Amino acid sequence: MTARDCYRILKVSPRSSWEEIKSSFRARVWECHPDRHPGDPKAAARFRRLMEAYDYLRRRRHPRRPEAGAAYRATSRMADEALEEFFGISARSPVSRSAGPDFRYDLRIPFLAALKGVEKTIEIPRIHPCGACDRSGRQPGPRELCPDCLGKGRRPLGPGLLSKTGPTCRRCQGLGVVPPPDCPVCQGLGYLVRHHLVRVTVPPGTEDGTRLRFEGQGGDGVFDGPPGNLEVVISVEPHEFFARRGADLYCRLPVSFAQAALGGAVMVPTLDGERPLHLPRGTQSGHIFRFVGAGLPRGPHRPPGDQIIEVVVTTPENLSPAQRRLLEEFVRLEGQSHSPAAHE
Repeated sequence: MTARDCYRILKVSPRSSWEEIKSSFRARVWECHPDRHPGDPKAAARFRRLMEAYDYLRRRRHPRRPEAGAAYRATSRMADEALEEFFGISARSPVSRSAGPDFRYDLRIPFLAALKGVEKTIEIPRIHPCGACDRSGRQPGPRELCPDCLGKGRRPLGPGLLSKTGPTCRRCQGLGVVPPPDCPVCQGLGYLVRHHLVRVTVPPGTEDGTRLRFEGQGGDGVFDGPPGNLEVVISVEPHEFFARRGADLYCRLPVSFAQAALGGAVMVPTLDGERPLHLPRGTQSGHIFRFVGAGLPRGPHRPPGDQIIEVVVTTPENLSPAQRRLLEEFVRLEGQSHSPAAHE
């Protein structure tokens, strides 16, 4: 969540004073408070996002610093008192804790790797608090007195009215000191994005669309909440020869016209290498053969699937002169075998 997201969620401008932000937060968080919408997950989600946005801006505008410890504690105490007074909760109460976001990773693997199983290492981007600035987004160091309000936190109304104070100073947001520059490590974001390696074991027989769940490998939680989960969605690439239907493997085996007519042994690719298949004489295109148990495992105490082979008889397109003569002789002899004289 960025500062821009927080301002959008609270429906305020980045130039709004801290008092305006608190006022908008109180009005909007009351609308979706869980006590007013029991059992409504959408209201609870909006409530958590408002809490997260408010806490983010509170830490960004009032970062914890030794030089301004009293101001920070006073501001934090005021925020907690406001929550307790108006809503009966505290920023440190269990209600404000929420789990981190769940991540999804699409993993594409080859067809045979899905059938036999494979291990993959994937990189997951994770957001970590910046240790250089303690999540504040500001450089450590002393703060300068605000030149606009002279450290009072409120702008004077004008000449002759210096004894009275006006609205909250926009430059220092009421702190009386000018915040230091942005942290050079995180560029003022307060967090760093690092890649986390996750070892994914794809079990044998994994189908396309399988979802593997990894507890606690998602985004970091909010307010010390538990981390989210990681869901890896498997996408299996198609194979040029095999197709899968459950535990059975299907394939189409091209054979020549001569092989189909004469019969004999042909070699068929399987998961464990080539295996001979005996074609009877006169095998027709579309004939089905089956290798029992040559498919995929079904699980404990169940037989594996089969490999189902469909024969496809191919017709030659470019014939050599010798092949043409042989086929013409075959047609002549076939015609004689069907003539009435051949049966006398």
